[in-house]
Amino acid sequence: MRKESLALALILALSGTTLTACGKSSETTPKKEESSKAIEPKPLTELAKEDKSQLPPGHPPINKNLPEGHPPIKNMPEGHPPIGGQKELMAMHSGKNLTHFDRPINIPEEVQKTWKSATIDIVDKTSGKVAKEVKVKSGETISFKGLEIKVLYVVPHLVLDSGYTSATNEPQNPAILVEVKENGKTIYAGPIYQKFPHMYNVNHPRYEIILKGISKE
Repeated sequence: MRKESLALALILALSGTTLTACGKSSETTPKKEESSKAIEPKPLTELAKEDKSQLPPGHPPINKNLPEGHPPIKNMPEGHPPIGGQKELMAMHSGKNLTHFDRPINIPEEVQKTWKSATIDIVDKTSGKVAKEVKVKSGETISFKGLEIKVLYVVPHLVLDSGYTSATNEPQNPAILVEVKENGKTIYAGPIYQKFPHMYNVNHPRYEIILKGISKE
C-alpha cells in the first residue's frame, strides 16, 4: 500500500511539472509576438521626420564639415541625399590637358568692368618655391622661361552653364581664364581657381600657376 502511495505521489509530481512547463510555454508565445512588433522597421518618411537616419560608417559628411571654401553641392539624381551648387562642381572637374576652351565664354560686362586684375604666382614644382609673383591686368600677357601666360578674364564667381560665366559679381569662386603658350604652342587654355588650384592648371613638367587673388584695380 505504501509503495502504491509513493508511485501515485510521483505520478502527480511529474504531472505538475509538465503542466507548469506547458503553462510557461503558452505564456511565452505572446511575448515573442510583442518582441517582433518592437523591431518592426519604421517607414523612411517617418525616419526622415525624426532625423535619425545615418550614413554608413566611414562615409564622408554631406553638407557638413566641407573643406573651407568648398561650394555647396546640389541637384543630384533623384533619391540622392541633397548635397548643392552643381554648376560650381562641374566647373572644377579636373582638367590639365585643355588646349582650347570647350564652350563659349560669356562673362557679363558688369563683371568685366568691376574685376580688372589678378595676382598670380608661378611656382617651381621641383622646389615648391615661388619663381615669380606678378599682378596682371585682364587682357595682358606675361612671359617667363619660354612661357607666355595671357589672362583673358578675371572672374569672381566662375561657373559652367552653357558656357564659362560668372554667377554673381561677388568673389564666391574666384578664377581667371588663361591661355598659356610654350615656344608659340598652346599648352593650356582654361580656368585656374584660387580655392582649387590643382584641379585645373597648366600641364607643364616644372611650373604651375597659382591664383593668389583678384582685384578691382
